[in-house]
Amino acid sequence: MEKWLDCHCHVLGGGTEAVRELDRCQREDFGRCASNFLSVEGMDDAAQNALGICFKLLNPRNYAFGGLHYRFSYDFGEEVRKLAEIGFDGIKMIENKPSERKRLGFRQDDPRYDSLYRTVTALDLPMLIHVNDPAENWDWNRCSDWAKEQGYYYGGGDYVSYEQVAAETVSMLEKYPHMRVCLAHLFFMSDDEPRLRTLMERFPNLSLDITAGTEMYYAFDDAPAVWRQFFLDYADRILFGTDNCCPASEFDRKIAGEINDLERDFLTRRERFPLWDRRIQGAGLPETVVRKITHDNFRAFAGRKPKPLNTEKAAAYLRGRLENGEYRLRETERETIQTVLEMLKGREIL
Repeated sequence: MEKWLDCHCHVLGGGTEAVRELDRCQREDFGRCASNFLSVEGMDDAAQNALGICFKLLNPRNYAFGGLHYRFSYDFGEEVRKLAEIGFDGIKMIENKPSERKRLGFRQDDPRYDSLYRTVTALDLPMLIHVNDPAENWDWNRCSDWAKEQGYYYGGGDYVSYEQVAAETVSMLEKYPHMRVCLAHLFFMSDDEPRLRTLMERFPNLSLDITAGTEMYYAFDDAPAVWRQFFLDYADRILFGTDNCCPASEFDRKIAGEINDLERDFLTRRERFPLWDRRIQGAGLPETVVRKITHDNFRAFAGRKPKPLNTEKAAAYLRGRLENGEYRLRETERETIQTVLEMLKGREIL
């Protein structure tokens, strides 16, 4: 998998050392030729954009998509302009994952996002957006034990419904048809290929990533010929991602390796292969299609090369975080931002 490019990786709850380890394991353990760091500032971590800057500093082949914070009110479009000037390659939204939607209360088509959407369209910046979670997570009888343990059961009336958030996302796409959007995790519609196909036909600027969710690959196995044809028909608009997140424990590393193997095997193998407690059918896609999905499509989406960092603007941005009391930085956030600022001053590699 030496030529594979990962469009979807994170560091959650860690600092610059975790970013260094993520870059190392992406290159050495998984053989990625490049990776895209997705900032999730929308999960109330004001150091995430600093970590994205760090990821690009460590390896000039890396990409990073910046995110929005919600510590105080400001113009989202102006923030996007700042991130673009720094050298971020796109924008990541996590805001309509059900847990964050409940906390923030922003619809995906909320008028407060109009400035954001107008700006990314004007700048031709790509957006990678997480919307919803698996539909079964709203149904207690279908929700997995793992999801329940993680707090990802959304039934009982405390969360906005799956269908409402999906409808709001379609409304956003209708209002901004020229905006280039990739919906993560196949828009959590792997159980409804006709519906997803209709959306792909309606919105030619829409892409999807196939970052697991294991439920997605189980759903593919329920209709393997249908989904293989979907991958062939939209071979130019499907992106490979893993959700690799710098696993800390031996068990986490084992699970990450199994999921990475799953995604590789599904795309490349024509026979059935083992996936934990069952066997599933590989798509066995042609090498040219695999190359598009695992490399070429992200380059077309985000740029043939990562944008260079403007270190002066990046440093000014981070100093603004440290100096503005409205951010109410936690000590760990302040330490991370200060470390990245020192890296920028000397262009040091950790």
